[in-house]
Amino acid sequence: MKVSKRIDAISSMVIAHQHRWQHVWDCCCDHGHLGMKILDRIHDKDIHFVDIVPSIMTTLTANLSRIFEMSRWHVHCLDVADLPLEQDDTSTQHLIVIAGVGGEQTMTMIHQILQKFPHHQLEFLLCPLRHQYKLRCELNELQLGLVNEQLIKENKWFYEIIHVSTDALQPISPVGSLMWHQQPTLSIEYLDKTISHYQRMSAHNVTDIINHYREIKDNLIGSPTH
Repeated sequence: MKVSKRIDAISSMVIAHQHRWQHVWDCCCDHGHLGMKILDRIHDKDIHFVDIVPSIMTTLTANLSRIFEMSRWHVHCLDVADLPLEQDDTSTQHLIVIAGVGGEQTMTMIHQILQKFPHHQLEFLLCPLRHQYKLRCELNELQLGLVNEQLIKENKWFYEIIHVSTDALQPISPVGSLMWHQQPTLSIEYLDKTISHYQRMSAHNVTDIINHYREIKDNLIGSPTH
Protein backbone atom coordinates (compact mmCIF):
# COMPACT_ATOMS: atom_id res chain seq x y z
CA MET A 1 0.00 0.00 0.00
CA LYS A 2 1.43 3.35 -1.07
CA VAL A 3 1.26 5.93 1.70
CA SER A 4 2.37 9.52 2.15
CA LYS A 5 5.87 10.43 3.27
CA ARG A 6 4.44 11.62 6.58
CA ILE A 7 2.68 8.33 7.30
CA ASP A 8 5.74 6.38 6.19
CA ALA A 9 7.96 8.35 8.60
CA ILE A 10 5.56 7.92 11.53
CA SER A 11 5.17 4.19 10.91
CA SER A 12 8.94 3.78 10.68
CA MET A 13 9.34 5.37 14.13
CA VAL A 14 6.69 3.02 15.53
CA ILE A 15 8.34 -0.02 13.99
CA ALA A 16 11.81 1.00 15.19
CA HIS A 17 10.63 1.10 18.83
CA GLN A 18 8.07 -1.70 18.76
CA HIS A 19 9.74 -3.53 21.63
CA ARG A 20 8.57 -0.77 23.99
CA TRP A 21 4.81 -1.51 23.89
CA GLN A 22 2.12 -4.17 23.74
CA HIS A 23 -0.57 -1.90 22.27
CA VAL A 24 -0.46 0.76 19.55
CA TRP A 25 -3.41 3.17 19.28
CA ASP A 26 -3.84 4.96 15.94
CA CYS A 27 -6.06 7.85 17.05
CA CYS A 28 -8.05 10.02 14.63
CA CYS A 29 -7.16 7.24 12.21
CA ASP A 30 -9.44 8.40 9.37
CA HIS A 31 -9.09 5.73 6.66
CA GLY A 32 -6.54 3.74 8.68
CA HIS A 33 -3.54 4.05 6.35
CA LEU A 34 -1.07 4.53 9.21
CA GLY A 35 -2.39 1.63 11.29
CA MET A 36 -2.45 -0.67 8.25
CA LYS A 37 1.13 0.22 7.44
CA ILE A 38 2.06 -0.73 11.01
CA LEU A 39 0.01 -3.95 10.86
CA ASP A 40 1.85 -4.93 7.72
CA ARG A 41 5.19 -4.79 9.55
CA ILE A 42 4.40 -5.70 13.18
CA HIS A 43 2.96 -9.13 13.89
CA ASP A 44 2.98 -9.53 17.68
CA LYS A 45 1.23 -6.37 18.95
CA ASP A 46 -2.37 -5.27 19.29
CA ILE A 47 -3.07 -2.44 16.83
CA HIS A 48 -6.09 -0.27 17.62
CA PHE A 49 -7.87 2.04 15.16
CA VAL A 50 -9.74 4.93 16.80
CA ASP A 51 -12.03 7.47 15.16
CA ILE A 52 -15.35 9.04 16.07
CA VAL A 53 -16.99 8.87 12.60
CA PRO A 54 -19.17 5.71 12.31
CA SER A 55 -19.21 5.54 8.50
CA ILE A 56 -15.42 5.70 8.30
CA MET A 57 -15.02 2.96 10.89
CA THR A 58 -17.54 0.69 9.15
CA THR A 59 -15.62 0.95 5.89
CA LEU A 60 -12.31 0.50 7.68
CA THR A 61 -13.53 -2.64 9.44
CA ALA A 62 -14.52 -4.16 6.11
CA ASN A 63 -11.14 -3.32 4.58
CA LEU A 64 -9.20 -4.70 7.54
CA SER A 65 -11.24 -7.92 7.49
CA ARG A 66 -10.20 -8.57 3.90
CA ILE A 67 -6.50 -8.01 4.47
CA PHE A 68 -5.44 -8.91 8.02
CA GLU A 69 -6.05 -11.56 10.66
CA MET A 70 -8.77 -10.31 12.99
CA SER A 71 -6.84 -11.22 16.15
CA ARG A 72 -4.26 -8.52 15.47
CA TRP A 73 -6.44 -5.42 15.10
CA HIS A 74 -9.29 -3.71 16.92
CA VAL A 75 -11.63 -0.94 15.73
CA HIS A 76 -13.02 1.59 18.21
CA CYS A 77 -15.64 4.16 17.18
CA LEU A 78 -15.25 6.60 20.06
CA ASP A 79 -13.68 9.80 21.26
CA VAL A 80 -9.95 9.63 22.02
CA ALA A 81 -10.71 10.72 25.59
CA ASP A 82 -12.56 7.43 26.06
CA LEU A 83 -9.79 5.02 25.09
CA PRO A 84 -10.53 1.72 26.88
CA LEU A 85 -7.15 1.43 28.59
CA GLU A 86 -8.72 0.50 31.91
CA GLN A 87 -9.17 -3.10 30.80
CA ASP A 88 -5.39 -3.55 31.08
CA ASP A 89 -3.31 -3.36 34.23
CA THR A 90 -1.05 -0.36 34.74
CA SER A 91 2.09 -2.28 33.80
CA THR A 92 0.87 -2.75 30.22
CA GLN A 93 2.68 -0.37 27.90
CA HIS A 94 0.79 1.67 25.32
CA LEU A 95 1.82 3.87 22.41
CA ILE A 96 -0.81 6.46 21.48
CA VAL A 97 -0.36 7.99 18.04
CA ILE A 98 -2.07 11.33 17.39
CA ALA A 99 -1.40 12.75 13.93
CA GLY A 100 -3.13 15.01 11.46
CA VAL A 101 -4.79 17.42 13.91
CA GLY A 102 -3.71 20.78 15.32
CA GLY A 103 -1.41 21.17 18.30
CA GLU A 104 -4.13 22.56 20.57
CA GLN A 105 -6.48 19.66 19.83
CA THR A 106 -3.59 17.24 20.31
CA MET A 107 -2.87 18.75 23.72
CA THR A 108 -6.52 18.51 24.77
CA MET A 109 -6.49 14.78 23.97
CA ILE A 110 -3.27 14.21 25.92
CA HIS A 111 -4.60 16.08 28.95
CA GLN A 112 -7.76 13.96 28.92
CA ILE A 113 -5.87 10.68 28.62
CA LEU A 114 -3.35 11.52 31.35
CA GLN A 115 -6.07 12.68 33.73
CA LYS A 116 -8.00 9.47 33.18
CA PHE A 117 -5.01 7.13 33.37
CA PRO A 118 -2.44 8.78 35.66
CA HIS A 119 -0.71 5.52 36.60
CA HIS A 120 -0.42 3.90 33.18
CA GLN A 121 2.85 3.65 31.27
CA LEU A 122 2.06 5.75 28.23
CA GLU A 123 4.01 6.97 25.24
CA PHE A 124 2.74 9.44 22.66
CA LEU A 125 3.86 9.77 19.05
CA LEU A 126 2.63 13.14 17.82
CA CYS A 127 2.59 14.85 14.44
CA PRO A 128 0.64 18.11 14.88
CA LEU A 129 -0.31 20.25 11.90
CA ARG A 130 0.42 23.54 13.69
CA HIS A 131 1.11 25.17 17.10
CA GLN A 132 4.19 22.98 17.62
CA TYR A 133 5.92 25.47 19.93
CA LYS A 134 2.94 25.76 22.27
CA LEU A 135 2.40 21.99 22.24
CA ARG A 136 6.02 21.32 23.17
CA CYS A 137 5.86 23.79 26.05
CA GLU A 138 2.76 22.13 27.46
CA LEU A 139 4.21 18.63 27.05
CA ASN A 140 7.18 19.75 29.12
CA GLU A 141 4.89 21.24 31.78
CA LEU A 142 3.16 17.87 32.04
CA GLN A 143 6.61 16.37 32.81
CA LEU A 144 6.57 14.17 29.75
CA GLY A 145 10.06 13.39 28.46
CA LEU A 146 11.49 13.27 24.95
CA VAL A 147 12.27 9.88 23.38
CA ASN A 148 12.92 10.97 19.80
CA GLU A 149 11.88 13.51 17.18
CA GLN A 150 12.14 13.97 13.45
CA LEU A 151 11.57 16.74 10.92
CA ILE A 152 10.23 15.85 7.46
CA LYS A 153 8.99 17.75 4.42
CA GLU A 154 6.25 16.48 2.15
CA ASN A 155 5.50 18.59 -0.89
CA LYS A 156 5.65 22.16 0.52
CA TRP A 157 4.64 21.23 4.08
CA PHE A 158 6.89 20.56 7.05
CA TYR A 159 6.02 18.17 9.87
CA GLU A 160 7.54 17.64 13.30
CA ILE A 161 7.17 14.09 14.62
CA ILE A 162 7.58 14.09 18.40
CA HIS A 163 7.88 10.91 20.49
CA VAL A 164 7.37 11.48 24.23
CA SER A 165 6.84 9.27 27.26
CA THR A 166 5.65 9.42 30.84
CA ASP A 167 8.95 7.89 32.01
CA ALA A 168 11.52 9.50 29.66
CA LEU A 169 13.97 11.82 31.42
CA GLN A 170 15.07 14.17 28.62
CA PRO A 171 13.24 17.53 28.73
CA ILE A 172 11.29 18.58 25.65
CA SER A 173 12.70 21.72 24.02
CA PRO A 174 10.06 24.22 22.85
CA VAL A 175 11.89 24.53 19.54
CA GLY A 176 13.16 20.97 19.20
CA SER A 177 16.55 19.47 19.89
CA LEU A 178 17.32 16.07 18.35
CA MET A 179 15.82 16.72 14.93
CA TRP A 180 17.90 19.64 13.70
CA HIS A 181 21.15 17.89 12.78
CA GLN A 182 19.49 15.00 10.94
CA GLN A 183 19.13 17.08 7.75
CA PRO A 184 20.73 20.50 8.33
CA THR A 185 19.77 22.03 4.97
CA LEU A 186 16.14 21.02 5.41
CA SER A 187 16.25 22.25 9.00
CA ILE A 188 17.44 25.73 7.98
CA GLU A 189 14.69 25.95 5.37
CA TYR A 190 12.12 25.09 8.04
CA LEU A 191 13.66 27.51 10.54
CA ASP A 192 13.51 30.34 8.01
CA LYS A 193 9.85 29.61 7.35
CA THR A 194 9.05 29.39 11.07
CA ILE A 195 10.87 32.62 11.92
CA SER A 196 9.03 34.43 9.11
CA HIS A 197 5.73 33.10 10.44
CA TYR A 198 6.37 34.53 13.91
CA GLN A 199 7.66 37.83 12.50
CA ARG A 200 4.25 38.34 10.85
CA MET A 201 2.54 38.02 14.25
CA SER A 202 3.03 41.69 15.09
CA ALA A 203 0.10 41.75 17.51
CA HIS A 204 1.71 39.12 19.73
CA ASN A 205 4.83 39.26 21.87
CA VAL A 206 6.86 36.54 20.17
CA THR A 207 10.35 38.05 20.35
CA ASP A 208 11.63 35.31 22.69
CA ILE A 209 10.27 32.60 20.40
CA ILE A 210 11.95 34.17 17.34
CA ASN A 211 15.26 34.48 19.19
CA HIS A 212 15.05 30.85 20.28
CA TYR A 213 14.63 29.67 16.68
CA ARG A 214 17.36 32.06 15.48
CA GLU A 215 19.75 30.58 18.02
CA ILE A 216 19.09 27.11 16.62
CA LYS A 217 19.69 28.40 13.08
CA ASP A 218 22.93 30.16 14.04
CA ASN A 219 24.23 26.98 15.65
CA LEU A 220 23.39 24.97 12.53
CA ILE A 221 25.08 27.44 10.20
CA GLY A 222 28.17 27.35 12.38
CA SER A 223 28.18 23.55 12.58
CA PRO A 224 30.92 21.73 10.63
CA THR A 225 28.25 19.26 9.43
CA HIS A 226 26.46 21.95 7.44
